[in-house]
Amino acid sequence: MASYSGSTQRNLYGRETIYIDQREKDLKGLEDAKLKRVLEKYIPVIVDVHSRNKDRTRELWDYYLGIQDIKDKVKKTRTDINNTPVENWAYALVDFKKAWQLGNPIQYVMINSSSSKEIEVLNKYARNADKESKDQWIYEDILVTGRGFRYQNFIEEGYRDDENDVPFEMYNLDRDSCEVIYESGIEHRQLFSVVFTDMEKLVKVDGEYKPEYYEQLTIYLRNRVLVCNVLDGKITWEKESKKIILNDHVITEYYVNRDRISMIEVGKDLFDAINQLEALDMDDMEQFVNAIMVFTNAEIDEEGLEEIQELGAVNIKSTDQKKASVELLANSLNASDTQVFYTRLLTALHQILGIPMATDTGSVTSGDTGKAKMTGQGYTSAGIRAKTDETMFKKCDFTSLKVLLKICKTDAKSEIQTLTAGDVDSKMNRDMSDNLLVKTQGLMNLLSARIPKEYALPIVNLFSDSNAVVEKMQIEEKEAAAEMQNTAIQANEQDNKIKNAEELDNQAQ
Repeated sequence: MASYSGSTQRNLYGRETIYIDQREKDLKGLEDAKLKRVLEKYIPVIVDVHSRNKDRTRELWDYYLGIQDIKDKVKKTRTDINNTPVENWAYALVDFKKAWQLGNPIQYVMINSSSSKEIEVLNKYARNADKESKDQWIYEDILVTGRGFRYQNFIEEGYRDDENDVPFEMYNLDRDSCEVIYESGIEHRQLFSVVFTDMEKLVKVDGEYKPEYYEQLTIYLRNRVLVCNVLDGKITWEKESKKIILNDHVITEYYVNRDRISMIEVGKDLFDAINQLEALDMDDMEQFVNAIMVFTNAEIDEEGLEEIQELGAVNIKSTDQKKASVELLANSLNASDTQVFYTRLLTALHQILGIPMATDTGSVTSGDTGKAKMTGQGYTSAGIRAKTDETMFKKCDFTSLKVLLKICKTDAKSEIQTLTAGDVDSKMNRDMSDNLLVKTQGLMNLLSARIPKEYALPIVNLFSDSNAVVEKMQIEEKEAAAEMQNTAIQANEQDNKIKNAEELDNQAQ
């Protein structure tokens, strides 16, 4: 039986995750024919859930690019004035979060010194594989749609770049084309992943060739790949399975919360409210400029009104009994009130999403500098909340890293042969230069109190790789001690030479 977490309703948020009542070790030992029969029980549910996830994912991505609800705004009065501007804070805040978290590449650092050389090689492989941009793109997918997917495997023969010499290939899959299926047990181990491809073929009907559309499912288990086609609920399998030499899951799902809810969904109501406010404000200004003319005790036909609009002036007649007048029927919103409401919405949006809010730099007060300014604009609290994203992203990246290291150790040309994922820590290098003076003074105080360097450096958070800095400091200290010892030896030898020379002079006399 298959189950899923998440909502099936369009107005609720998060992506659905599929769990099935199978165990990986049981699937692994099945022959292809029996495995296909087992999978056929779950494919209809998988296709159904994916269809909902895909539709919602595409809606969210369109929203991110500016196709937002305000475009469907309906105005019941003065329908000729109906502005639908998009003030795209969704794009702006996702872009900030992506740049702030992953503007600098993730760095693999050593947990113990025994593996430092191979970690240098791992960072070189990551750089040559362009992991930095791929991390940014997959994090963008997560922020906008709630999840992303990464494929990693051996490089196919003929595609290896001898100059970069990276033993693996790594790329991100389309955000709306993949599902990862898990065991329904308490461990929720990954069972397999499915890549969906919309296919088309020409079919002869009544003597004419017409396109027939179907969905192709490429199913990646740990030890093999199966392909099937689904058309109108009917499942047909293609050829025999293809063996996965790596014998591991080559697709990893990335997410930063267990409901796979995106940042766009969390802030959507406020994004829409800001767009609505801006639209009403623009409508109000345009209606004020194009105010309706009210004629009192004066009659005018359509031709006369057109002449008035063209000339910009009107001539009306009055009598003593009936005074004629023309007025503009106009009443505009209070700009200061709408600005207060706009600021309130924007502030709430930043606070809910954990993003610092820029303030007027020209109005700095005596207490609004340094740490106070960082705290006031939300950088401190945003940094604390960012650690949650970092932890979850690193959890997914750890799963991917185990696969990459397995590839490296299987490749005879690789310079990595003993390194394990447990030897490695991932550092997301956000700006650590804030309060630099305070941090350096704190470090000097800790070292003066004879706190070992390997404990003092992580406390002040000055460096992404404290272990590497400690190792470098220890090497320099050893070199300095050796140099001092050599200097002392040379000085001692010089003293001995002078003493021997003086003794020879005395004997000569």
